[in-house]
Amino acid sequence: MNKSTDISDPLLETAGEATGIRDFLVSPGREILQNLLVAYLPKQRWFGAKSRTIKGVDVLDAAELSDDAALVFLQLTYDDDSTNVYHLPLAISGGEEAASVRSANPAGIVGAVTTPKGPAIVHDGVGREDVRQAILSLIAGNGELRTQRGVLHGHSSSAFATIRGDGPLPGRTGSAEQSNTSILFGGKLIMKLFRRLQPGENPDTEIGRFLTEVAHFARIAPFLGDITLNADSGDATTVAMLQGLVANDGDGWQWTLNTLSAYYERVATIPPPKSSGAAAGFLAEEETLDPDAGIAGPYLAAAALLGQRTAEMHLALATPTDGPAFVAEPFTGDDLIADASRIETQLSLSLEGLQRGLAQLSGSAAEDAAVVLKRSDDLFSRARAIASARPADFGQRTRIHGDYHLGQVLVSGGDYTILDFEGEPARSLAARRAKQSPLKDVAGMLRSFGYAAYAGLNAFALARPEEAKSLEPWARLWQNAVSAEYLRAYRKSIAAGIPRLIPQPAQAEMLLNAYLLEKALYELLYELDNRPAWIRIPLSGILTLLR
Repeated sequence: MNKSTDISDPLLETAGEATGIRDFLVSPGREILQNLLVAYLPKQRWFGAKSRTIKGVDVLDAAELSDDAALVFLQLTYDDDSTNVYHLPLAISGGEEAASVRSANPAGIVGAVTTPKGPAIVHDGVGREDVRQAILSLIAGNGELRTQRGVLHGHSSSAFATIRGDGPLPGRTGSAEQSNTSILFGGKLIMKLFRRLQPGENPDTEIGRFLTEVAHFARIAPFLGDITLNADSGDATTVAMLQGLVANDGDGWQWTLNTLSAYYERVATIPPPKSSGAAAGFLAEEETLDPDAGIAGPYLAAAALLGQRTAEMHLALATPTDGPAFVAEPFTGDDLIADASRIETQLSLSLEGLQRGLAQLSGSAAEDAAVVLKRSDDLFSRARAIASARPADFGQRTRIHGDYHLGQVLVSGGDYTILDFEGEPARSLAARRAKQSPLKDVAGMLRSFGYAAYAGLNAFALARPEEAKSLEPWARLWQNAVSAEYLRAYRKSIAAGIPRLIPQPAQAEMLLNAYLLEKALYELLYELDNRPAWIRIPLSGILTLLR
C-alpha cells in the first residue's frame, strides 16, 4: 500500500510506485482516480452541479504536459443518467511544491501517492507555475498538443504580441468564486480556463474575437487567444481563453452598492419625495426626470454613460460582416412566437413555485405574492402579446451579451469595461449563441438597477432598521431615475448609429416589457429557492409591469 505523510488525504494506489501522471490515465490507476473524483468534484468551487449526485466519472481524454502533469477531460454521469464533460488539469507534486499546494488550496488535492522521489500529492494542476506557463505557451506559440483522442490547438490573436510585451509573466490563480478558473499573468494577461465544456466554440471566445478583431470595440478586455480541443471525431471545443487584464476599481455591482450606501445616508434625514417617478420605458417623454431625482447625484451621469456604452456594444455586435454567426437578421413571426413561448414557460414555472412557497411568506411579501397570483391571466396575456405582433416592426436580431448586469462591467478610470460574453451558463451552447434582440440585454441591466436599489436598502436596514421602511420611496425613485437616464442615453446612441437595430417606441416598449417580465420571473424562482427574504425585489418588478 502507498503511504502518505498526511493521513487526511485519500490514497491513490497503483500496482507499485507512481512514476508519472500517466499511471493515473491508464488502468489500474485510472479507475482509482475516477472513483476518488466522484467525491472530489462536488467540493470544487467551480463545479456547477452541486445539487446533483454523481454516479460515475470516466476519463474521456487527456494531454500530457510533462511527466507529472496533464490536462484531463472527464465525463460525469449523474444519478438520472445525464452527463456533463469537465476539464481538470492534474499534477503530481512532492516536497516544497506539495507543501505550497496544501497551504494555498487544500481542497484542490485529489489524493496522496508515493513516487520514486518519495511521498507526493495528485492535485489540481493550476496550482503549479510550470503548468500555468505550459498552458500559456500553447497560446503564445500557436502550438499543438496531441491528446489520446484528438489535438489541442493554441491560437494567439493579432493583439497578443503588443499586449503581452517582453519579459517573464509569473502566473497566479484568481480568488473569485466562479464557474471557471482565472489565471493572471503579471499585470497584463488573464486566462479563463473553462471547466464545464460543451462541444463548439464558447460564446465568450467567439464574441471576444469578433469585437477585438472585426468590430475593434475598445470597451472590452481585448481578446488575445484561445485553446480548442479538436477531437478525432471532428468536434471542436473551447478549453481556454486569454484576454488583456484591465486595471479597474471593481465591478459595477459593488461600486453601485457603495454609491447607494451614501445615497441612503443622505435621504434618511430629509422628508420623503413627492413622487417616486415613473418606470423607465420607450413611451416616456424625453424630459420626465422628477426634480427630486437629482438627489441621486453623480450616479445619473454614470448610468447615462453605461447606457451609451451598452448601445456602442450592440452597434459593434451589428458590424457588417460576411460571417453568418454575426450577420444581423430581421425578426420573423417564428422568432416572436419562440420568445413568447419561452416567457410563458418561465411564467408557468415561476407561478407554480410561488404558489408552493406562499405559505412561507408573510407581511407585504405575502400580499404582493397574492396579487401576482391573482393576476396570472393578465401576465399570460402580456407574455403572449408579442406572438401576434407584426415582426417587421421589431428591429433586428444580433448576437448579444446574454447575461448582462452590473456585475458584468468593470468600473475603470471613470468609464466601463464590459466582461463575460459567455451567456447564462445553465443554458445550452446553442441557446447562448442564438441571435436575439439587443433589448434583452437592456432588460437585464434595468433589472440589475432594481436589484441594486433594494439590495442597498437591505444593507442599510441591517444597521438602521427603524428607518428602512420610510426609505422605500427613495429606493423606487433612485431605480426609476437611473433607469430613465440609462435608457435615454441608450436610445440616443442607437439612433445615431443604426436606428433600425431596435424597434420603434411602441414595439420597443412591448418587447422590453416582455423581457423585463421574463427576467423578474426567473429572479422570483431563484429567490424562492435560495433567498426568500429577497422575494419582494422580483415581486415589485412584476407588479410594476402590471401597473
